[in-house]
Amino acid sequence: MVKKVDEFRPNHIGWLLWDAAAAWKARFAAGMIAHGHGWYAEARSSVIPYIRKEGTRQAEIAARMGISKQAVQQLVLDLEQAGIVQRKPDPADRRGKIITFTDAGLAAQRDSAKVKLAVEQELRQQLGKQDFEALHRILGKIGSGPQE
Repeated sequence: MVKKVDEFRPNHIGWLLWDAAAAWKARFAAGMIAHGHGWYAEARSSVIPYIRKEGTRQAEIAARMGISKQAVQQLVLDLEQAGIVQRKPDPADRRGKIITFTDAGLAAQRDSAKVKLAVEQELRQQLGKQDFEALHRILGKIGSGPQE
């Protein structure tokens, strides 16, 4: 039987990376749900990686995420209403806001570190030590961008 090629999803490395990232995210979200942070499986959690422990300007989050300020504002508002983050005035820009974690948000971040290590351990067992270390090394090369 001849394998049918999907012209909209050709077999290439980009899809493999995309699928691998989606699988990692699904494992991570399941772990966070198990720790009582169901909101991590929702779109609003996409903001979390862009918030530093000491806080991050809302405009910077929008720029780094590559989405509109209004979209970030809605995601932050949802997290604020859930008690995960809070908005504080930006001392450098009276119109701006600094997004910081609440105590509940910091607790979720501590849990996320545990879950990430657990997912990593699952992958290490699935792949074996040698393949896992090779994958880690290769992804590090890809993530660092082109070498000059």
